[in-house]
Amino acid sequence: MNVGSLLHQGAGTSQEFEFDLPAIQVGDDLDLSFLRGVLRLTRTGEGLYIEGALESELELDCDRCLTSLNQALSVELGELLYYPPRPGTDPSEGVPETGILDLRPLVRDHFFLDMPTHSLCRSDCKGLCPECGNNLNESNCEHPETELDPRFAALKSLLPES
Repeated sequence: MNVGSLLHQGAGTSQEFEFDLPAIQVGDDLDLSFLRGVLRLTRTGEGLYIEGALESELELDCDRCLTSLNQALSVELGELLYYPPRPGTDPSEGVPETGILDLRPLVRDHFFLDMPTHSLCRSDCKGLCPECGNNLNESNCEHPETELDPRFAALKSLLPES
């Protein structure tokens, strides 16, 4: 994003950028299905203040049955990027002298923080059969009950009968 013209304006000058992008890679480890939103960049005495909201969707695998699912994500941004960049700080915390701003690291970090720690295709997902790997949401298995390790026999009494 070219913000060079905004860098030569006085403090308080702002500009809005609207995004509606198809699939985009924002990091080596994060591919988004799309990226939509509006960001307002405001020139401050220290650099550029970025604020706005972005939304996207991410393809994940269910933690229990490994079925693919789409997870909606939305983030609110409020970040100050220094201009000129401060010596000794991370380059992603400043606006380069060229005025070309790469927002991918910032977007990646915010979306990673919004990602769920557990992804389930549905709240009552039964997962995979530990014997054969069959998806128990689609069909039941007819395996004989596995012999319980005698060291865990006392724990079986804690489980409800099914």
